[in-house]
Order: sequence, then C-alpha cells, then structure tokens
Amino acid sequence: MVASNPDWFFGYAWLTVGLFSGIVSLLASFWVTMLARKSGMIVQPGERQSHTIATPTGGGLGILLSLLLTTLCLQPLVPLPGFWWQGMLPGIVLLAIVGWRDDRQTVSSFLRLLIQLAVSLWLLGFTTLQFLSVEIGWLVAGVVAMVWYMNMYNFMDGSDGMAAFQGIFAGVMMAVLFHNDERNAMALLALAVAAACMGFLPLNLPTARVFMGDVSSVPLGFIFAALSVYAVKAGTFGLPVAILIMALFIIDATMTLLARVIRREQWYTAHAQHVYQRLIVHGWSHRRVLVVYQAINVAVVLPAIVLIQKYPQNAMLKSGSTILLLGMCWYFANRRLGMLDKVQKK
Repeated sequence: MVASNPDWFFGYAWLTVGLFSGIVSLLASFWVTMLARKSGMIVQPGERQSHTIATPTGGGLGILLSLLLTTLCLQPLVPLPGFWWQGMLPGIVLLAIVGWRDDRQTVSSFLRLLIQLAVSLWLLGFTTLQFLSVEIGWLVAGVVAMVWYMNMYNFMDGSDGMAAFQGIFAGVMMAVLFHNDERNAMALLALAVAAACMGFLPLNLPTARVFMGDVSSVPLGFIFAALSVYAVKAGTFGLPVAILIMALFIIDATMTLLARVIRREQWYTAHAQHVYQRLIVHGWSHRRVLVVYQAINVAVVLPAIVLIQKYPQNAMLKSGSTILLLGMCWYFANRRLGMLDKVQKK
C-alpha cells in the first residue's frame, strides 16, 4: 500500500492534505460568509464584544466542511479509525447544528449543555467500549473536562485570529506527536484540522470580516479534547502534554472563571474579562494580542512539550511548573490591567 512508505507519507501526503484542507476551508469560509450576510447573522458591537463594527458570524462552518471533505477523500488512501467516524464525527455534526442555530438565534444554555454532555458521554463510551469498564469518578472527570474544553474554546474566540491560530498550533503539535508514534492516519487528521484553521485566517485577519461563531468554536474544542482522549489512551502522549497543548486557553479561561466566582459575579453570563479582552480594552490591537499569545506558545509551551517527550520522567511536575508559570503571568497581567475593576469599552 502506497501510504505505508514513510517518505511518501511524511512528504507528499502531508503537503497534499495540508493544501487541500486549507484551500477547501478558505473557499468554504467565503461561501459561508456570504450566506451569513444574506441570513442576517450579524454580531453587533457591545460591551461584551471586542469589536467596534457589525460583523457576520458563523464563518467557521467552512473549517468543519473542509475537515469532513478532507477525511472523506483521505479514507481510501489512509483509512481513519472508527474513533473518527463513529466516535468524533457524530458529535461534531450535532454540535455544529446547534452552534449554527445559536449563531442565528440564541439557543438556551441548558439545551447546549445537554448536547455537550451527550456527545462527551458518547465519545468516552465509544473509546472505552463499555461504561462499566471505567470507574465512575474517571468517567465524570472526563465528561466535565470535555464540556469545559468546548466552552473554553468558545470563550477564547473573541479576538481576531485567536481561536484559529490556537487551532493551528494544537493541530500541528498533535500531528507531529501522532506521526512520531507512527499513528499516521491520526497525524493526517490533526494536520487537516490545523490546515482548515489556517484556511479560515484570511477572513479573520488582520481585521475580522467574519467571526468563527459557535458553529465551529465549540466543535473545535470537542475535536481537540477527543484527540487528546485518543492520544492518552493509545499512549501517544500523556495527560501532562495534552494539558500543555491547550495551556494558554486553559489558563485564561479557567482562572478568569474562578476569579468571577470568587468575586461573586454571575459567572455563567457572557463577559469581556479574559486577559486578551482586557488588553484590547486597554488599547492593544488584536494583532498585538495574537502575537503575544502565540509567542508564549512557541517560547514557553513548545519547549515544555519537547522536554517532556524527550525526558518523560516527572512529566506531571514539568507540566505543572509550566502551568504555574502561566498562571502567575495571568495573575500579574490582570493585576496590572485592573482585575477588580469592571471592564468597559472605551
């Protein structure tokens, strides 16, 4: 089989999948943007928004359409495991349907939570084959983590290029780690996700002409959570690395939520209190915020992942130290930006 040739796989397959997924995502995102305009899917500026002009939303549907088409074309050459077709894809489709509806007309938070719980249970149940084979505590923890990944990714989709660039970073990291573990099909799947996010970027940078929207931000959180579940179960990389790959989003979203709970705010309501949002309110451009976040990924997170993969001893300690460092940066940034002050638009 041609895909069994390592040189062919690493070269032509990666290039072909990357280009195909990226180009399809770009074209699909353009089409969805026009559809969003015609459908009146426009987000108006407000105190909870980091933008000052009315902008279409839902453009991230192009990312998911690209991913679906890419995997369909990939299947005859490098068959993807049932984990994708039966475990991940049904959840992605269901989340996308609910997200598209929510982008058009608000869906109740209770219904969204039920759907997120359902797809998490389905994926974890498929992964472990039988719920009875898993301790209930681990199952609950897994479901909670997956639901948080979905909402976390959605929360962090509020600045030009932020969610798409994190998708590129996480997708490429997972693709390399899967490839190093000789799980070529999953490597190409992760690469297709990264390339699809890159294809969306021209519509989201330097100034957003369309927002990603719930239709894809929530499914992307689910995708990266699911890929982490697969990797940890397969032994490709451990939980410490899985946490680090999404560390920036985890820290900003989680610590912001905890801070709101401590301040006895209505933590479950929309807000603009994440560090990246505060920086924009204080005069930083979207581009500058994006550069800083991704510089941290490259200068701090990436070396920590490489170190753990090369020297796996005390992996949790190394991961925890990195998380602690990022947490301290979050604290001092918020303290400087006025964490206790009410954030308002200038």
